Amino acid sequence: RQPHMAHLKAVYRGLRIIGLVLFYYVFSIGITFYNKWLMKDFHYPLFMTLVHITIIFSLSAITRRILHSWTGKPRVLLSWTDYLHRAAPTALATALDIGLSNWSLLFITISLYTMTKTSAVLFILFFSLAFKLEE
Repeated sequence: RQPHMAHLKAVYRGLRIIGLVLFYYVFSIGITFYNKWLMKDFHYPLFMTLVHITIIFSLSAITRRILHSWTGKPRVLLSWTDYLHRAAPTALATALDIGLSNWSLLFITISLYTMTKTSAVLFILFFSLAFKLEE
């Protein structure tokens, strides 16, 4: 009976992973087409990115407060030095990635946009090797 249960758990886990990947792809493709549609009439992609990041920041702050009040666990607090050295470079890179990606939709097709975005994995690999983050 135990091997049968292990098999069912593996199948369930596989179906869950496939479902999550499909969920990601549907929303990723959907937001690409939505941004392209929005850029036809609204020619302020960097402002749109600013609003987007502000909404994410606000929702994250609200979620942290709700989870803190629900679980009672103390919040993790970072010093300003940690913010500047660890969080700020990642935040800046992410903001530039989103902002410039949205801006590019004013000038290129979705096909070229998709090909360019999927090549980002190669750049991540290159820079991780260049900065010796990976061997």
